[in-house]
Amino acid sequence: NVLLFGSSGCGKSSIINMLSNGDVALTSSAAAPSIFNVKKYEVSLNGKLYSFHDITGLNNGKLNKGDLVDHDCIRKLSNLVHTELQDGISLLVFCLRAPRITEIAQKNYYVFYEVLCQRKIPIVIIVTGLEDEEPDMESWWTKNKGIFASYKMWFQGHACVTTTKGKKTTTGFKKQEEYELSREIIQNLI
Repeated sequence: NVLLFGSSGCGKSSIINMLSNGDVALTSSAAAPSIFNVKKYEVSLNGKLYSFHDITGLNNGKLNKGDLVDHDCIRKLSNLVHTELQDGISLLVFCLRAPRITEIAQKNYYVFYEVLCQRKIPIVIIVTGLEDEEPDMESWWTKNKGIFASYKMWFQGHACVTTTKGKKTTTGFKKQEEYELSREIIQNLI
């Protein structure tokens, strides 16, 4: 069981689609945030079956001052983590759309890693939106990894990727090479 979490629009569903080589998870470019939901996707990677749980709408409820996330979301997440996933959680995947670490991203990390999983589950980060990073996607991490430590956000691994193939060209897609490399990097991370 792999839990993907992060702010709306960070690329969680696109990562699932990339790994499954198809459009199994609905993606949205809507301005309005989605409602809280957890969707399960079975994906085979190198002959091994993984259950990916895409968590959407975590920070879209109305919060009282000082709350990290909506109380109903916490209750549902706690039920998921402690009851529904009887085989346990193997990996937390924190998804972040570059370039900035937002307050919401920090809260999501804290809720999942510190509160719900009590630092007992390995956590990795996938940074998306890096298709135009120079000289390459990995250079973003080299420049920014220290910032995560200053926010007390620690990871056992990372991937700097794109989740888009880009615009269609006469020979394929503009960012096809970066996309294929990103798929390989994420598979190796997981």
